[in-house]
Amino acid sequence: MNRRIKTIRTIGLIGVIFLLSFFGLNYYENFNNSSDLNKFLEDASSVSLVHSEASKEFEKVLNFNEINRDEFENILSALVKDAQETFNLVQNIGGEFVSAEKELLNIATSSWLKGLETFQISIITLIDNPDSLKIEEALAQSIIDLSIGDKAYEEFVQKISQRSREDNLFLPVFYPVKYTGLEGSAFNFADLIVKKARDSAEGLFLRRDVAITGVQFSPSPIAVTEDNFRVFLKEPIGIQVVIANEGNVEEFDVILLVLVTDEFGDSVFEKRAKISSIGAFQSKSYFTDTIELEPGILYEWFIKIEEIDNEEELDDNLLTISGFIPPEE
Repeated sequence: MNRRIKTIRTIGLIGVIFLLSFFGLNYYENFNNSSDLNKFLEDASSVSLVHSEASKEFEKVLNFNEINRDEFENILSALVKDAQETFNLVQNIGGEFVSAEKELLNIATSSWLKGLETFQISIITLIDNPDSLKIEEALAQSIIDLSIGDKAYEEFVQKISQRSREDNLFLPVFYPVKYTGLEGSAFNFADLIVKKARDSAEGLFLRRDVAITGVQFSPSPIAVTEDNFRVFLKEPIGIQVVIANEGNVEEFDVILLVLVTDEFGDSVFEKRAKISSIGAFQSKSYFTDTIELEPGILYEWFIKIEEIDNEEELDDNLLTISGFIPPEE
């Protein structure tokens, strides 16, 4: 009898342990799933915010008459960069969480990225080479990809909202995203963009030009002769060179050469400097070290900016100035 009671108790204990293990495992799995879901929703909201802002910026790119080349390229590059980052985020979003909603978000971000990359390459090719062939086809494909992204995101929001109602989930904000607002043919839209770009893109054509726009001696000359020679007092002399970017894209690593020679052809000062960057339509100054000049000797300052690739105007890259200190009595 006692043995039977012991057996019953042992079986009961095993049953209790089994039930506790079962419910514990279910709780652990539900907790992990809930944690992954919450992380997914949080990251998905961040993705939607990035693309909501990006789609508004994309509208600016299409206003060819109201944007310059530098802004145009910067906005497109930033859009592609953000699209790449959100695509990478979605690849690992929510840990092991798998759902139809996640797959829709993946389709949206991958389509947006592909569409923006194709648009960037195609539109810049069109602007710099107006006679390019088959640009309409590439632009149409970019519009199709962007539209697929818009549609997939719209379905994502609908599905996650329905799931929220069914499972009583708290949702973060999912922002509206609309890159194209396309209702008709992507090819008709592409034709319209091409015509608009060709008609309005004069300010967007790539123009590269750096120039020396000013030179200031320090201290300033006390006079200028009829032969345009500067006359200095006997003290150390330096110069400030003003370099302007008169093109419509930012220039990097602009090389400035400054050479000072005397009337005998001997070099008394030589400097090669690099300006790391100059924004479109902006200027930067470079200050040389001071040098000692001998009275009664004519000196020449040879100032030059090295030619950049595809530069349109070279006459303003070079400047020479002569000057002297009057001979001592």
